[in-house]
Amino acid sequence: MKPILSTFLLLLATLLPAGTVAAQDEVTFEFSDGVSGPIKAKMEQQAARMLTAINRACTAGSDEINFAGVQFESAETAAMTVSALWNAVHFRTQDDDIYETCLQRKQGARVVGYQVRNIYMDMIKIDDSYADDLTQEFVIDFDAQGRISNVNIAMSKLQYQELMRAGEELDDMDRRLQIVKFCEDFANAYCKMDLKFMEDIFSDDALIITGTVRQRQKATIAAPNPEVGEQMPDGRTVTYTSHTKEQYLQKLRECFNNQRHKKGGFVNVTFSDYSIVRHGAKPNYYGVTLRQQWKTKGYEDEGIVFLVWDFTDEEHPKIQVRTWQPVWATKRFTLGSFRLR
Repeated sequence: MKPILSTFLLLLATLLPAGTVAAQDEVTFEFSDGVSGPIKAKMEQQAARMLTAINRACTAGSDEINFAGVQFESAETAAMTVSALWNAVHFRTQDDDIYETCLQRKQGARVVGYQVRNIYMDMIKIDDSYADDLTQEFVIDFDAQGRISNVNIAMSKLQYQELMRAGEELDDMDRRLQIVKFCEDFANAYCKMDLKFMEDIFSDDALIITGTVRQRQKATIAAPNPEVGEQMPDGRTVTYTSHTKEQYLQKLRECFNNQRHKKGGFVNVTFSDYSIVRHGAKPNYYGVTLRQQWKTKGYEDEGIVFLVWDFTDEEHPKIQVRTWQPVWATKRFTLGSFRLR
């Protein structure tokens, strides 16, 4: 069943002249700074076309978005990302005149892409699978040729600004921008049930630690080693299990297939409370701590995810370690918990 707002917009579209409806959906987009020349005009045009297409689909209450005329780096990335989210919730831009800074993504001195943030959307629920904020900030990524390469729901603006201030102080802004982008892509890959992204982002010898929380009748003495387990006075206990990359991907494959076969099945993963720390002795390694909310049809949990990002290969950074702990765990994984090469 369509939401009331979408039904109203569809009725409005049938009553108003076609030009009026088209005008209310039209988005103009301009970069204030950060890029110049022909590529600036190209990115502005592509962003405006994509956002206008989203607004038109929302006004029409359409199940699909018509991206004709929008240049994507790959139809299997950005277009599929937006479409996958559209299946869970509809959305439209809060502003029809967008004027924002262009951020450059670099590897060394080379520009490998661009990004724009602060694109605010009103989220319109179509069923109960969407339970997040009804206003979300979107981020649009472009490749070096100015084509749209990805679209994600962004971390909070305040969180982002704090991380970038730290990057200015430590002179590693480019890597922090990459980490933020990859973490936003990482959460989105769970939502899209994109195993290919997971295969690419994890190192072949990655260590992945998952946690299982159980309720016990009697409390026991807390275990001193967090890799063995930790117990709370109320009887809850968490047991940690190590997995190889292939073992973890198989678990994800089973989870995704299970949700695909459920009526209204979905995976919704969001990250918040980002913390990024560079290794003191090995500056190619970064520890990233995130608060993760995991929701699927029939199950949800909240925990702390810790990632070790390896920038040894600057062109292809990888996740070497991924851990999960409940929010109440007192002994957190850090960079010092692991022996890094």
